[in-house]
Order: sequence, then structure tokens, then C-alpha cells
Amino acid sequence: MQIEVFENPQELAEHTAKFILNLVRDKPTATLILTSGDTPVKTYKKIVELAQPGDFDQVTVIGLDEWVGVPATSEGSCRYIVEENLLKPLNVDQAQYTFFDSMTADLQSECVRVDKLIFEKGGVDFILVGVGLNGHIGLNEPGVSFDLYSHVSKLAEITISTGQKYFNQSTELTQGITIGLKHLLEAKMAVLIANGEKKAEIVREIVLQDPNIQLPATVFKKHINGHVWIDKAAASLLQ
Repeated sequence: MQIEVFENPQELAEHTAKFILNLVRDKPTATLILTSGDTPVKTYKKIVELAQPGDFDQVTVIGLDEWVGVPATSEGSCRYIVEENLLKPLNVDQAQYTFFDSMTADLQSECVRVDKLIFEKGGVDFILVGVGLNGHIGLNEPGVSFDLYSHVSKLAEITISTGQKYFNQSTELTQGITIGLKHLLEAKMAVLIANGEKKAEIVREIVLQDPNIQLPATVFKKHINGHVWIDKAAASLLQ
């Protein structure tokens, strides 16, 4: 696990955006798994600002996770956040990207569908994730095995409460459907981004602890090409 510290959220976003752009220019058919949330939105907006025509014409994008029971059109859905801040501004064809359908009656078949797509693409070239205050990655909550592909998870209370910030009104959240940590471990490159003082304690724990399922983000210590990119505030409790 390699750690890089940036001066502020803007520098972190610019570095991440330029890295992704260089990646898709080097491999136009790359398969990317992308997260939603506040931190990556800055990166997505910077990509839109810096992108050249054609940069994303052949890329495959897969959404990291989704709230079960929340429609794609909801402003708090993972799909909505990535679409509105990255995919639509870049005019990426809808045939090139997929997100979990969390409204389906058969969530297990949805997991199989996304897994099948990843395998058909020859695996994941790059996965971008954030980290929850309890160390979750995607919606892989504490206690979830590192050996799972896509699956349905029961949400932790802290995830349910912090998740409300993405919605304009109180929204019932109980389960998530998510890319599993086995996909992350098998990706050619995995990057965790975090900024702000509120993430400093969990970043410290990730650095201090050995890989263990009670702190899912420690999975990065098992990845041969895992990177943690944070700003100075998120790094403030590190030695």
C-alpha cells in the first residue's frame, strides 16, 4: 500500500483526474470501477474540465455500489452522482457504462450480471473508492469477507445515518448492493481517496492495523498495486 499526501482537496482531485485521463489515453478500452460520494465529485469535475474529445469513447465504466431500493433517478443514488458529474458531461454512451439496478426483485441475479461483465472484459484495470468513517469500502461493511465478488450487504448504522446527506429528504436505507473486495484485490490498480479532518482517524487506523475484515479498507495492504491518496487534513494523525 503506497500513500501519497496532497496539499489540499483540489490538488488531490487534480492528481486523480490526470491519472485517470492518462490511463484511458494509454488504454482506450480500459475498464474502470468508479465510486460516488463527495470526494470523487471534485475529481470527476476536473476530468470533465481537462478531457479531450474521444478520451472516453471506448472506456467501460462500472458503478461501485448502490443503495437497495433507491431508484437511479434519485439525487442520492450512486448512479445519479456519477452520471451527472462525469458521464453525461463527457457524453459517454450509455452502452459503455453500467450500474447495479437496486430496484430489481432479484438482487442476486444483478450481482451475477455485473460479475459476468467484469470477467468478460478481462478484469478491472482501475478501481477508485472512498472510505467510510467505519472503514467500509463501497458498501462492504465491517465483517464482510475479502473473498466476495458482487454481493448484497446489510448497512451499518453509521452508513445509514451519514448516507442521508445525499438525499433531499429522509430516505430508508437498509441494504446495499456492491462490488466485492475480491474484485478490488484482482483489479490491476486500486486507489482510495480521502480528504478532510473527519477522515483522519480512519486513515490512521488503516495505516496502523494489519489486514482484517473488521476494517475493510485494510484490504489495500493485500493489494500488489494499492494506493491511498489523501490530503494533509486526512493525513494529520499520521506520524
